[in-house]
Amino acid sequence: MKRLHLTFGTAAIVLAVVLGAPLAQGDGALDETRQALKHELVRMINHDRRSIGLSPVELDPSASAVADAYCERQIRNGTSGHFTTDGQAPYMRYAFAGGNDGVSENAAAWSSNYKFSDRALYEMMRRSQEAMLLETAPHDGHRRTILDPAATHVGLGLAWQGGEFRLVQEFLRRYLSWTRTLPRRASLGDHVLGMARPINGFAVEAIAVHFEPVPQSLTPAVANLIGSYALPLRRREYRPRLGTRRWVGSDGATHEVREEYSDGRRGDFQMSRDGSFAFAVPFPDGPGIYTVVVWVRRDSSDEPPISASNVSIRVDAPPARIAATAEE
Repeated sequence: MKRLHLTFGTAAIVLAVVLGAPLAQGDGALDETRQALKHELVRMINHDRRSIGLSPVELDPSASAVADAYCERQIRNGTSGHFTTDGQAPYMRYAFAGGNDGVSENAAAWSSNYKFSDRALYEMMRRSQEAMLLETAPHDGHRRTILDPAATHVGLGLAWQGGEFRLVQEFLRRYLSWTRTLPRRASLGDHVLGMARPINGFAVEAIAVHFEPVPQSLTPAVANLIGSYALPLRRREYRPRLGTRRWVGSDGATHEVREEYSDGRRGDFQMSRDGSFAFAVPFPDGPGIYTVVVWVRRDSSDEPPISASNVSIRVDAPPARIAATAEE
């Protein structure tokens, strides 16, 4: 019996596939095999997307390298799904490796008592993709990730050793061009500034900063029990600063109105006429992980906004404070 374990940010499914005979023998662990499989998998993904009128996604080498490394760690640590023993969620893992985009992850794992041939690897990959697409609402998290209309790129990770196979899909939403990227580590009191511009046709809707404690190490058994992930609910939201509208009335007088949001606020960060913005990330909740999500929306559209970044920053206490705490 082979076990296929699929996990997604909001759901987890375990499927058992009973085989009448061993599916494969041999190693098949060559880089050229891995690359060939990835190109075939992105072809499958884009076939599924085009079937409902969606634009294709582009295979991203950097995100794929991050995904490959994660798959290899999973096999070494005896874990499957979205977490391994470092306790980092997928958005942290991608950000700490240098990623700046919005990201959503699908993952699959196969286990066997025998090794895999190239044909077996292809079949496990194909069956994983097929299982994800066959999901039905409300338990269709994998399918919705693959068919995300806002996805622009995908990183694909594959690893296999002995009788273990891992597959990860990192779907990216790339709508920002960064002129000053956010650091991944900072101290309380640091001035952390990010600068970016949405791609043509999009504008910044808002920025949310999510907070959570620094992740703790997990045992493999605990990591394997976590079937889903999500950004923490604890967050603060910031809006672009509104301006002042001026016009000359029929009486020849100049009139002026200070624009406000419905809650009476005027906004929190400046934007230029070309849509670019600068945002200083606040750290009001003390040491921990702050994840910056920039929401963008298509110009003059009623479409839902798109989370175009998941940039996580680890924030520590200042060195002097750490030393004082140690002395106490």
